[in-house]
Parts: sequence; structure tokens; C-alpha cells
Amino acid sequence: MRKFILHTYDKSKSFDLNGTSALAAEPSGLGNAFSLSYKESEKGKHLVNVTPSFEPITLKIYFNADGTNGYANYKGLLQFLAECGTSAFLFEYNDGVTDKFCDVVLQSNTKSEISEEGLFVETFTFERQTYWYERVEESFSLKHTSEESTSFPLGFPFGFAGKVFVKRRLVSNKFFIDAPITITISGNIANNIDLRIEDTDENVVGEISLSTNNTEGTIIVIEPTNKKITVTTDGATVNGYGLTDKTKQSFLYLPQGDYYITSNMEDEDTGEIGIAIKRYLFD
Repeated sequence: MRKFILHTYDKSKSFDLNGTSALAAEPSGLGNAFSLSYKESEKGKHLVNVTPSFEPITLKIYFNADGTNGYANYKGLLQFLAECGTSAFLFEYNDGVTDKFCDVVLQSNTKSEISEEGLFVETFTFERQTYWYERVEESFSLKHTSEESTSFPLGFPFGFAGKVFVKRRLVSNKFFIDAPITITISGNIANNIDLRIEDTDENVVGEISLSTNNTEGTIIVIEPTNKKITVTTDGATVNGYGLTDKTKQSFLYLPQGDYYITSNMEDEDTGEIGIAIKRYLFD
């Protein structure tokens, strides 16, 4: 059975669309669509560009299967959507085989009366922003680790190469869209932080350089999906975009193929750099 759940982007709050108070049915727009561009020539028409052109996701949501009049249930969903505001949030879809996510924004919702049959059902339409992906909260970290506790995530969809002090990993992106890389920096790192993506011939294809090191108690998060860089110390969060070297990238994306992610961490560093790579699915 198909299941649908809405989440705020940080997954701190969710709204389940699989219960008696809100039951989603008759979905559309769950597949893939593309816009094709052609160039005419004397030799005929040639394909020059293919870009994603997602259909909106549309659901009919029944709000009174629990025996109530449904208006409170309807209002509960609207309150959740109001908290999401105009920012993207997560649409989770489980088809019984895979559990996947995409980023959406609310496009429209209807508001009508209970039908003569006693049904309170409204249509909600979400504008889809991304391909489906598996949400990976953590993939690996560049850091010191004891040999006894070293455990590489063999089930994770990217390869790896590294030692007990890991400051370089080999990763692979098999999808044809560059994969966003979320970076979380914590703990003591002595040097101003530099992260690179290198191909297997050690050519640099992407680089972030920060004009700061890191100390215990401070967490730097570089999030490409929301285009945000934050620095949190003692519970206070500030914008960290000004820390980036503007001659380099502000955010990292993993191209299709095999690449190394490397850092300039030193043996004495006790902090870590967490790397989470969004795995897109052609589903």
C-alpha cells in the first residue's frame, strides 16, 4: 500500500497522510517528465538539451474517515503547511518497495463543503522541485577513529577508500545529476578549513575554502539544497556565508563518476567533517 508523509525540511515535524484523520488517495505526478529541446538543421532535427519538467503532485485527502466532521483535521494540515511557509519541505513516498523523498512547495489546495455522501475531501497540489532521493542523514566522516571501531558503510551507495585517520575518501555518483553534498564541521580543527573534490587523476573539480578553523562547541553546516551556511556556538546561530573564499565554490556537488573528497585536516586534529551525499533515484 502506498504511504505519504509530509515533513518540515529538518524533519522536526511531520504530518501523516495515512490515517483516519487525513487519508491521501488518487495520487498523480509521482513519475518523471522531461522537457526536450531540438535544433533544426539541413540534416534534420537534433536533440540538444533534456531538462527535468516535473508534473505537480496531486492528492485527494479525506479528512473525516475518523467519524468527525473533519474541519479540525483539515485545519491541522493547514497549520503544518503554514509552518513550512514558502520554503521547500519534504514529501515522503513509500510505494511498498522503496522509501523516498522529494522537495516540494504547496501550489494550491481546495476548500469546499462536506458532500451529500458525508465525505470531506479536498485536493492538494504540490509543486515538485527535485528528483526522488533517499534521505541519507549521515554517510561518513573525515576524522580520527580507532581501528577496532572502524566500520565502513558497505550498504551505502557510494564506494570508499581510507585509513584509520580518514581525511580522504573515494565516492561515486552513478546518477546523471550532480549530487548535493551537505557538510557538517565540528570539534577542534587547527587550520583554516579546505575541502576539495578531486577526480582520480587528482585534478580539482570543486573546492570550498573557509577563512576559519574550528573549535570544540562550534558547528559549521554547509547545506547546498537550501543554499545556507550556518555557524552555531552555544546555541546561537549566525550566517556563515562570509567565511567562504569567493574565488572558489560556496557549496559542493558531486558530479557523475568516481571522485575523491579530501580535506586539509592534520594528524593532531580531533574534530571531524561529516559528509552526507544526497542520492537521487530514477524512480
